[in-house]
Amino acid sequence: MRPTSLAFVLALGLVAGPVLAQTTVTDPAGFGGLAETAGDAVNVTADDLEINEEASTATFTGDVVVTQGAMRLTAPVLLAAYGEGGPSDLENFSTSGGRVTMSTDEQTVEADSVFYDFTLRVLTFSGNVLVTNPTGTVNAERLVIDTRAGTSSFTGSQGSGGRVTSTFTPGN
Repeated sequence: MRPTSLAFVLALGLVAGPVLAQTTVTDPAGFGGLAETAGDAVNVTADDLEINEEASTATFTGDVVVTQGAMRLTAPVLLAAYGEGGPSDLENFSTSGGRVTMSTDEQTVEADSVFYDFTLRVLTFSGNVLVTNPTGTVNAERLVIDTRAGTSSFTGSQGSGGRVTSTFTPGN
């Protein structure tokens, strides 16, 4: 199969909020400087791309890689839904088919699926969420990042007694 590339050029701000509620002067988003690259092009590559103009969707399958600035997201399948303006009018995207990993220079988020609502600017990771950075880890069933408000919310799973678990290394 031959890789297919499609660049969505939009001001999306993918994950422009903190994951572990960290904020610094040089990194106001707390997640690898993504706030600074919010207006950068979003590039999607995959083994295959199927566009359904009637449904206004684009389905990327096979080793899907999404990049924007320092952010890199990998998934087996990505479904992008867009409005009347075509791909540059991105409304949302969702992943399926297996584990999803999003990473920047400083942090990594792993989950079973991701949904990003571009209208609300809310990114939701679901299923066995693991956030890792140099200072620790957080395990949860769900992570919701509101990129406009700059907030993150973790929810525990039923399997762990409904609790979020965290490990932090002091002094980092």
